[in-house]
Amino acid sequence: MIRNYGFTFLIAALSTLIFYFSPSWSESFRPTQSQQQIFVEAKVVKMISSHLAPDARVPSITTGQQVFMAELLEGPEQGKQVKIDNPLSRQHNVYVDEGDVFIMMVRQTVNGTVYWAYNHKRSDAIYLMLAAFFALLLSFGRKEGLNSMVALYFTAALIIGVLVPSIFAGWNPILTSIVLMAVIIIVSFILVSGANRKSICAMGGTLLGIVAAGIMAQLFGEMANLSGIYLDKGEDVIYLAENLIPIRWLMFVAIVIAALGAVMDVAISIASAYNELRITDPKLTPKQLVHACMNIGRDIMGTMTNTLILAFAGGALTTIMMVWGFNMPANQFMNMPLVAMAVVNALAGSVGIVLTIPFTAWLAPYVFKPNQLEQQ
Repeated sequence: MIRNYGFTFLIAALSTLIFYFSPSWSESFRPTQSQQQIFVEAKVVKMISSHLAPDARVPSITTGQQVFMAELLEGPEQGKQVKIDNPLSRQHNVYVDEGDVFIMMVRQTVNGTVYWAYNHKRSDAIYLMLAAFFALLLSFGRKEGLNSMVALYFTAALIIGVLVPSIFAGWNPILTSIVLMAVIIIVSFILVSGANRKSICAMGGTLLGIVAAGIMAQLFGEMANLSGIYLDKGEDVIYLAENLIPIRWLMFVAIVIAALGAVMDVAISIASAYNELRITDPKLTPKQLVHACMNIGRDIMGTMTNTLILAFAGGALTTIMMVWGFNMPANQFMNMPLVAMAVVNALAGSVGIVLTIPFTAWLAPYVFKPNQLEQQ
């Protein structure tokens, strides 16, 4: 078993090491916090007063004011009970009852310690959903499911533990993202599909596809006078970082990360189709195989581009609703930075998917040798 899962365990251990050593490595250039604050779990022990009413515009939301006593369940002041004034609005709506556990912010100020009902405790639901997701992967995928989990873990380790700190450190984001995405692609395909020619072909097609997507996003983004500053929280990041962040190139990084999963899916589909066709009919020439894969690629192209575009549309749903609600003319909403950014990213990712099909098909004859017909 250890022999069969050796690479899987190695990547899992490497991912854990990245998460473990990343904080100490990035400590010298991590943004310093201007305010001293911690977040701890707290429990409502007594409700003092409650003046609440359904919101006039959103009846499902309760607004008003709560005053209650809360006990800190962790941290240096564990066991201490404090009085909390909890205003409820549409944006900040941490409604609690006696016995509820929530997340409290404890902030040190010149006027003393401030205790604030920061948010509901949502982590339990998220962890439960993750557990259900992993359980489904393992039950249906078994070894492949475990490898998929480790591949996802490794991807998160490189993005969170290496890519993000390197951008704050001032490294070239384009070169860094390409190198890290190449490592993710190689490791993910080896874990999911094994170390074979099919995976090698898919690796090459995926890397070319996401680079093409990144170039398209950067090129047309700059033509539209867009930059990374228009990304969500893009301006906040500038003031957060102590070093000069190359914000101009963050569009490239963002689309490379966003398109990676869909591009990998297309690449492995084309590489697998080429391999299966050559095994099924050894008389087919490389030219015929490439032509057949291009036909298969045309069939999956529409659904995969829809997948990526709809993912971006889902993220911009409220913006789309605002455009419709205000009955904005095309000349107005197409020139809004948020709309233009979403359209450029969605189209660039779709271009990456479309180009991955010929890239992978053209690479296949060089990766698969005609006289080797064994199952890859």
